[in-house]
Amino acid sequence: MDVTVSASVDEGCMLAAWLVGTEHLSERDSGEICIFEIDADAVGEGKSHARCGLKAHSDARLATDMTKVVLPLDTSKPHTWTAIWGPSGTLIGCEGMIVKRMPQSPGYPLFLMIDLFEIGPRTGTDTSYPKTAHIHRVRGWDAVSASDRK
Repeated sequence: MDVTVSASVDEGCMLAAWLVGTEHLSERDSGEICIFEIDADAVGEGKSHARCGLKAHSDARLATDMTKVVLPLDTSKPHTWTAIWGPSGTLIGCEGMIVKRMPQSPGYPLFLMIDLFEIGPRTGTDTSYPKTAHIHRVRGWDAVSASDRK
């Protein structure tokens, strides 16, 4: 799946996208593929930072594996993140670059969540609202079908 976003530069904000287990078959099916977490203070003109990886939550079959990555781009501009997962593992990419590869993946239905969080106390000078980030595009596909296309 792909998600194209522009991260927030509003003080104290974090834009995040994640796939999380639906838990409708079992409470253990709660693992998460964290596609990205981008704090506004980590957005830069030529370089930005993000966190990505897996969070086990209540799924003992998974191990939490999160990484802080450096991206050679300004994440306040539109950029596309990709997540591919299956029996062979999980891959997270940004703008065609692989930023995280893991040998594990949730093996149950997931749903996509995207949110703009206001984190921390309101101690900064920017108290204006609304806080903003932009979701430009979301695209899902069946990875098996996509690989069979010519």
